[in-house]
Amino acid sequence: AFPSSTSTPSIHLETPRFRTVMTQTDVIATCVVHSAYDAKVTWLLDGKVPTSKTLVNQHSSTTQSISSNLTLPSSQWKTLNTITCRAEHRCFNPTHKTSNVKG
Repeated sequence: AFPSSTSTPSIHLETPRFRTVMTQTDVIATCVVHSAYDAKVTWLLDGKVPTSKTLVNQHSSTTQSISSNLTLPSSQWKTLNTITCRAEHRCFNPTHKTSNVKG
């Protein structure tokens, strides 16, 4: 059952495993927003908007979910404390999910 149109979307945030960070040059964090709307997904690294070096790839996998991938160098990932995925749309209050990535 899908939530009613007024409800806030649910956000699922997936961060790379420790081993991946240690062995790969680039890592990917994935944010999946389940929403009936075409929400705008934005990322925050330690509360700041990512730099241009960071690659964000957003696509709607279905009409009910939007997936956004954030690719960044492992060296940068290792310096992060938190990563936040934010979903915004005029039909609901902005919502976000933050993950603590400091090992």
